[in-house]
Amino acid sequence: MAIGRISGPLLKDNLLRNGTDLAFETDLLYLDVTNRRIGVKTTNPQYALDVNGIARVTDLEITNNVFNIGNVQIDGNTATISTTAQEFSIATADNTIVGNRVLVGDLEINNNFLENTNTNSDLFIRANGTGEVNIVGNTTITGNLHATGNISADGDIQIGDDDTDSITLNADIASDIMPDIDDTYNIGSASKRWATAYFANVTTDKLTTDDLDFGNIDLISVPGNTIYVATNGDDTHAGQHPQDPVLTIEKALQLASVGDTVYIYPGQYQEAFPLTVPMGVTVKGYSLRSVEVTPTSGTQSNDAFLLQGDSAVEELTVKDFYYNSGADTGYAFRFANNARTYLRSPYIRNVSVITKGTTVSSDDPRGFDSGDAGRGALVDGSVAHPDSREAAMLFHSVTFITPGQSGLKVTNGGRVEWLNSFTYFADKGIEIVDGVAGLKSDGKTRIKYSGLTGGNPGVGETITLNDADGNQLAQATIESTDTNEVTIDGKPSGFILPLSRAKKTVTAVGDAKITQTNPVKFGTGIGVFDGTGDRFTVTTQTDFGFGTGDFSVEGWLYISDDLGTESVFDFRAGSDTDSALHFYFVDRQPKIAVGNTIVLQPGITLVNTTFYHFMITRVGSTLYFYVDGALQGSTSNSTDLGTTKPLVIGSQYNGNTPWDGRIDDFRIRKGIGVSVAPGSAPSAATVVDQYTVLKLNFDGDEGSQIVTDDDTFIQDVQFSGGASATALTLIDQSDFGGEIRSIASASVYGNYGIYGDGPGSIVYAIGMNLAYIGTGKDVTNDVTEVNQEDEVVALNDAKLYFSTVDHKGDFRVGDLFRINQQTGEVTFTNAEFLFNNNQGITFTDGVNTTIVDGEKIETGNIRITGNTISSTVGDININSSTGEINLLDDVNITGNLDVSGNVTIGGNITLGDQDTDSININAQIDSDIIPNLDVTYNLGSTTQAWAEAHVGKAIIDNIVIDNDTIESIESNGDINFVPNGTGSVVIDDLSIKGTTITNATGDIILDPSSETVVIDSTGALVLPKGTTAERPGSPSTGMIRYNTDSNVFEAYDGGWIQLGGVYDDDRDTYITPELTPGADDDTIRFYAGGTLVADVTAERFDARRLEVDDIAIHDNILETITTNADLNLRANGSGFVTIENFSFNGNTITNTVNGAVTTLKQNGSGYFKVEGNGGFVIPVGTNANRHPTPETGMMRYNSVEDRVEIYDISNNWVSVAGATGAVTFNDAEEIAIKLALTI
Repeated sequence: MAIGRISGPLLKDNLLRNGTDLAFETDLLYLDVTNRRIGVKTTNPQYALDVNGIARVTDLEITNNVFNIGNVQIDGNTATISTTAQEFSIATADNTIVGNRVLVGDLEINNNFLENTNTNSDLFIRANGTGEVNIVGNTTITGNLHATGNISADGDIQIGDDDTDSITLNADIASDIMPDIDDTYNIGSASKRWATAYFANVTTDKLTTDDLDFGNIDLISVPGNTIYVATNGDDTHAGQHPQDPVLTIEKALQLASVGDTVYIYPGQYQEAFPLTVPMGVTVKGYSLRSVEVTPTSGTQSNDAFLLQGDSAVEELTVKDFYYNSGADTGYAFRFANNARTYLRSPYIRNVSVITKGTTVSSDDPRGFDSGDAGRGALVDGSVAHPDSREAAMLFHSVTFITPGQSGLKVTNGGRVEWLNSFTYFADKGIEIVDGVAGLKSDGKTRIKYSGLTGGNPGVGETITLNDADGNQLAQATIESTDTNEVTIDGKPSGFILPLSRAKKTVTAVGDAKITQTNPVKFGTGIGVFDGTGDRFTVTTQTDFGFGTGDFSVEGWLYISDDLGTESVFDFRAGSDTDSALHFYFVDRQPKIAVGNTIVLQPGITLVNTTFYHFMITRVGSTLYFYVDGALQGSTSNSTDLGTTKPLVIGSQYNGNTPWDGRIDDFRIRKGIGVSVAPGSAPSAATVVDQYTVLKLNFDGDEGSQIVTDDDTFIQDVQFSGGASATALTLIDQSDFGGEIRSIASASVYGNYGIYGDGPGSIVYAIGMNLAYIGTGKDVTNDVTEVNQEDEVVALNDAKLYFSTVDHKGDFRVGDLFRINQQTGEVTFTNAEFLFNNNQGITFTDGVNTTIVDGEKIETGNIRITGNTISSTVGDININSSTGEINLLDDVNITGNLDVSGNVTIGGNITLGDQDTDSININAQIDSDIIPNLDVTYNLGSTTQAWAEAHVGKAIIDNIVIDNDTIESIESNGDINFVPNGTGSVVIDDLSIKGTTITNATGDIILDPSSETVVIDSTGALVLPKGTTAERPGSPSTGMIRYNTDSNVFEAYDGGWIQLGGVYDDDRDTYITPELTPGADDDTIRFYAGGTLVADVTAERFDARRLEVDDIAIHDNILETITTNADLNLRANGSGFVTIENFSFNGNTITNTVNGAVTTLKQNGSGYFKVEGNGGFVIPVGTNANRHPTPETGMMRYNSVEDRVEIYDISNNWVSVAGATGAVTFNDAEEIAIKLALTI
């Protein structure tokens, strides 16, 4: 081995050194003998082996379990490498650590995963100092990425892989957002649009909108330059720097362009009026009172500022100019000719206008009376450019002092926002009037209609409006059409909307009512009054406040009483002297009064029981009175008849001087009168037109007290193409008027506050202060000079909507609501009002309290909540000073109603709202009960029937139930009892069902008073039937049934006997009506023991033997049964016993056959024997009475020849005996003659 330089003493044997360090090449190897350390490339080893540099060991074995290398400890026991330093680095030649898993604290590197082993703990990768953490290659993060610092990406960025992903930006964007390619990408889409975009400026080549309203957003201008104006400036300068101002505002406006601001330093500037402010230019003073702008001497009657769209004038005062009435110039602000407003209207803010007339005095320091003081602003839409979006101006914190002249005037479709602005001493503080030219000098009228019949109208057609009588009111040519809408070029006159009003409630007082009984003038009914205080009333209405305007009141009168004072109608409100119309008669002579002063009394007297048409009307200042179309008188009258009035028909306001008669077709019209006599009474009922405020037809049910206000107004709209419509719903002429929206503004002093004229003029004034209006130039605040009627004036259908406070603090909402601040009095001039306050109102006099809130009104012990009146303590008492309480609408009582007095209800009555309610009537009914409609209503129902009805007589259609009798009052009418379905007619215990009468509990008994039951029918009677075993268990005498065992009818008379042929038990003895069933041989047969013993026909009775008491008839024998008993045949009275042709009567036997021979005949040797000792009388008669055809042996007594004679075989009458004893004289004479002849 080669040894170089070795310092120190010479080596001992075996290189042994004692007490002295050994160094090789100074520090290549250094042996620290003292400290027993070895240093490699260090002379000051600090460890047992201290290597300064890199030590490479092929195999290194450390026998200790724990091995420390600097701050690094290798622990064999736990198999860990740790360090006390904050950082631990492992470096290899190829920067690679080989192994499956590396765990450093909670950090584990395992295969391709780097994770925190501590559950739910964060994993941090942090560079040192300003270093960076660099991730090389594509990186995929499947979870969320949260960066608390900044994120920079040098390459392309793609956020989201699907349009369902979303991006939420909570931070502000602090840079431009530039598209990568020009005119390629969109912000938003047609289906996904941004809600609102806020931009200071927008620059675009093309903007497509669907009528987007940009409001005050400037989308065309970008912040521009400021041009400075100062009193020490120079108009040769550019004005671009505060130290380089121009001298005049005029010069600055010449230099300005869109987006520029003309900034005016303090000072007084005399300018050549008018100053034209270009589009998009703002004129701004240093402050309101430090910058004053006045005209030069030659331009004092010119306008001050002419404005283009998007312009503004701020923070300055304009003064000392005048109004030129001839040229209509001298306004502080107005539009420049052909002004364009595309996005934003001119804006005037923090500006004062102070003018005065040319003639002033100590009494008139502002020249109010001279009439030429400068005016405030004229917003005239007619000068707007045809392309202008609108013609509007915005005034904010503006003050106009314009003595005797208009403060703000709007016309021809102009529109104004009037915010926190003021006028002083103006003739009209805010004035809006309909012009002629219209917006952009091409005004249109939009008309909408409803109820179209026929095809849609077309361009070029005419639209015509007719009144109810067919008279043309207006006509115009259609310029364009839309759905249910047409547009007219210009401002046609005469088109009106149907009257829009609510039906008025008419209340009947007393017995005022409708009758259908003649005389009735028109319709089905008429109002009738009996002169005892009857009347109809209508509560206070603005429609009845005629003021000083035109009106008419008309109707038909029918006088029933010709004496005394009788009022027809009265508009007075609770006082004789109230300034309102009162129409009445004195002894049938008409009187028209205002208050209690007669203003017109024509000298006519009307006739009783006659209809008259009357009309009281005012046109201008003349009052007219017509009767049946003829003028009866007129008088000059312009009395103010108030703003609101009530109405009473049929008496005075207090019920006095009641009308006795009838009234029909009563109509009130407001805003129009009749100055030319119609010439005759109307031939038909009047119609509801646009002026009608009340129309009473008095059509209704007989006796009804419900009178309906007819508000039916159907217009007649015709189109020349053949279509028609029933009404106009909109007539928009705002192109000729305009619109003003005022908030928190004021008009003080002067003549008028808000003044509108024309149907196209609209004002919305909220929180307007109208102080000392009507005082003109006066500033003494003399309240006696105030004319509150001129605070708000609307003429010719101008539409003014407002809430105001006057000089006293009195609050007013329109014409309907007023609050007097001094007295606290609240006045509602309409019949109805709505108050809405969540906190409520408390009224108190220190002792008594009334609370009104959104839920209730509570005063004393009474509470009104919703539709409920309740008592907080005790009963509810309703008391009237007049002794009468009128409930004017429907009344619902959910509890009990206890009336100790009488109850009279004039209208309809409904008792109970459902069938579970009940009515108890304890009193007796002292009148008829008549249904309203014939054969309509029921008493009871099928499920709820009255228990008993106690009536003297019941008449039901043609059935009369009287006492115990039910009869039909229809001639020969039937009485029908008909049950429903399978039901029965039940009378007592009898059930009648169809043709069946049943007694389920016992017998059915027919008990006629005549002891006869008649069944009058051609059919049959079916008796009960059954077997012998089915006979009744407790039979009664007289029962009849059919026995199905024996097939015979049977009856019970103490025992069952057979009927219907009369059979005995074994049926061999019986009676039959015919030989066989159906034979109809008209013979009754009697059988005994199976043998026919007798039969009876209509002509005979045939029996072998008949025994009646003691008489027996058998064979041809009629005999007594008792031996030696007589057989008596005896007729009754003068009747006869007749045997064959013999009639027996008493002791007389008569042959009933006239002229027949009576023969006594014996058989064999028998003979006739007359016993007795009296005599035997033979026939007696004259010769003439002899039988015309005598038979031999005929014997008689001849009363002429006084002999008994016999007719012999020789056919001669010969004497048998006589007075001569043997031969009568006649016989002897005859014998002698015959003998002589013979001889």
